[in-house]
Amino acid sequence: MASLTGTLTFLINPSLDQHTAQKEEQLVHIRAHFNYDPEEDIYIPCKELGISFVRGDILHIINQDDPNWWQAYREGEEDQALAGLIPSRTFQEQREIIRHTLMAEGKDGAKGKKSKCNSCGRKHNKKNQKRKLYSSTGEDLDAEEILTYEEVALYYPQPNRKRPIVLIGPPNVGRQELRERLMETYPDRFGAAIPHTSRPRDDNEMDGKDYHFVPRHVFEADIIEHKFVEYGEFEKHLFGTSLEAIRQVVSSGRICVLNLHPESLRVLKASDMKPYILFVAPPNIDKLRQLRLSQGVIKVSDEELTEIIEKGRELEETYGHFFDHIITNFDLDRTYDELRGVIDQLEVEPQWVPAHWVT
Repeated sequence: MASLTGTLTFLINPSLDQHTAQKEEQLVHIRAHFNYDPEEDIYIPCKELGISFVRGDILHIINQDDPNWWQAYREGEEDQALAGLIPSRTFQEQREIIRHTLMAEGKDGAKGKKSKCNSCGRKHNKKNQKRKLYSSTGEDLDAEEILTYEEVALYYPQPNRKRPIVLIGPPNVGRQELRERLMETYPDRFGAAIPHTSRPRDDNEMDGKDYHFVPRHVFEADIIEHKFVEYGEFEKHLFGTSLEAIRQVVSSGRICVLNLHPESLRVLKASDMKPYILFVAPPNIDKLRQLRLSQGVIKVSDEELTEIIEKGRELEETYGHFFDHIITNFDLDRTYDELRGVIDQLEVEPQWVPAHWVT
């Protein structure tokens, strides 16, 4: 071939035969949003045929004929001789509804035994009243959802349309430091969405660079039109991150790095941004103390450290179905290297994303 001249044309012919191609078309790909162990399931017809999985696993469904039990493979195990059984979406939803109902009845019974005057002594945290965070959709984001499966499809990276990176985690876990390091080290590769505010512009500030300064009535009109991923009020002024500000970074060819409140994930995932959501989890209490020292915090109590850890567990339990990847921040340098590796991989390898993103 080295001695040939002129134009060479290569014809790539798929090796799949017709039967294999039809089988592939019949597959349904889903991401699990709950943990499942057939050994603990008293309803499964045959425990030996059940397959276990954890939240976030990709499952390939080959048969849905049975209304209660689907036949499936876990990602990477498609070459097994037999598929395994998993509960169908409808069956799992029914079980979850019953479980939630029993839990609610148990809570109501417990409340009835308590003194009614307990609620009168509730303390309000004045610090939390200074800044209010709102959902840009106005929905009740605390309502419980029945999470079973989500249909997914492979998304191939697009060089001219980088997926935004969203860092989620409890306060003081190192998200801000990681974000700043990415943008300071690679300013041409990463960018920040310029926030909006209704406060007056200071003399040393530039509109469109430090903030997008808009009158309050304009800001409020944009809220009504759901133009913000999230917004809040601080000292009687509105602040927010708009979808358009994120879109501007993406249009520039850079990766938009965001630190958002987890309640904002619903709005962002429903947009056309195709975000990649990474959870920065706190380590154990000893490693967390070392991390806080590296951040310049000299005195930190065990209560403060425990609160960070508990908040991290709460976020993972409530919003874990949104997370694409989890990094435990034992050390900022090591976590930064891992984060950068995840982003590098994200730009060259296909990822499983919600199916409606690629249709």
